Amino acid sequence: MIRVLVVDDQALVRRGIVALLGFEADIDVVGQASDGEECLALLPGLPVDVVLMDIRMPRMNGLEAVRQMRCCGLETPVVLLTTFDEPVTLAQGRSAGAQACLLKDIDQAGLVAVIRTVAAGGEVEPAGGRQPALFTRRELAVIRELCAGKQNKEIALALQLSAGTVRNYLSMILEKLEVRDRTQAILKLKALGLV
Repeated sequence: MIRVLVVDDQALVRRGIVALLGFEADIDVVGQASDGEECLALLPGLPVDVVLMDIRMPRMNGLEAVRQMRCCGLETPVVLLTTFDEPVTLAQGRSAGAQACLLKDIDQAGLVAVIRTVAAGGEVEPAGGRQPALFTRRELAVIRELCAGKQNKEIALALQLSAGTVRNYLSMILEKLEVRDRTQAILKLKALGLV
């Protein structure tokens, strides 16, 4: 049985999700919360396999709730839901530690499939098929140095790479971010919450 906590500030939406999940033999809604603060208060005493949480809520939104869960060592898988198809918000959800970010217009079968996937330890691509730029570990290391304001030679020295290799990594990073220069790259990385 997959135990789910449903978190949404709109009571009607919350009850609707609970009713839909009630048709699934392997899913049990064990709790409900109206915002991130209430979710965090319930989690320590509630056996939960998956948190299904809205992103936009008063007091504490879903992004902040996920961040605080991860800071507190709570590794319960989270599926974030949103009405708004905003790539930056979806990327921020994944960066905060959510296993999936979905649009609320997803059908019941799709939602149930995602819940089962994350309950089994999997992750799901962002809503709408949009995949935020994925970086290798080495690219992430270069990104950290780039965002620290270092030039190519300094990055090469810090990471024990040749200047040419750093240039190649930077070219790939710019291409993945779909930007033209370092400044745009840094701004986009910050907007995506990746630095």
